Amino acid sequence: MINSHPKVFISYASEDKERFVLDFARKLREKGVNAWLDKWEMKPSDSLVDKIFEEGIKECQYFLIVLSDKKVNKKWVKEELNSAVVQKIEKNTQIIPVIIDDDVEVPKVLQHTVWVRIKDLDNYEEDFNSILSTIYDSDLDGNN
Repeated sequence: MINSHPKVFISYASEDKERFVLDFARKLREKGVNAWLDKWEMKPSDSLVDKIFEEGIKECQYFLIVLSDKKVNKKWVKEELNSAVVQKIEKNTQIIPVIIDDDVEVPKVLQHTVWVRIKDLDNYEEDFNSILSTIYDSDLDGNN
């Protein structure tokens, strides 16, 4: 069955929210993707663990991790990635790494995965379309 609104959890360092993630997530939503972003999904008094791990990551079909020079050593991000790897093994969740800075050390668990490198944060339409195509093509093939 084709899901008309594939669910994508976006993992990122808070420093990257304004410079890239918000615009990127809005573009995904404009194209019909249910982009899960903490800013939109969480409210005061919510449990971080319940919302992020039980709702966001556990229910996503795609885990998109934005890798930057800020992201690599964040403890929360590492936990999100660990959870996504388990989801990949158990439920075939697709992990899509997106690199937005030069000289980013890709975590070992992602080194065997093809990633997207965005060279210009102000002009990344081609890269965005590649990611969107991956989400919808996988969805059409039933690989979600």
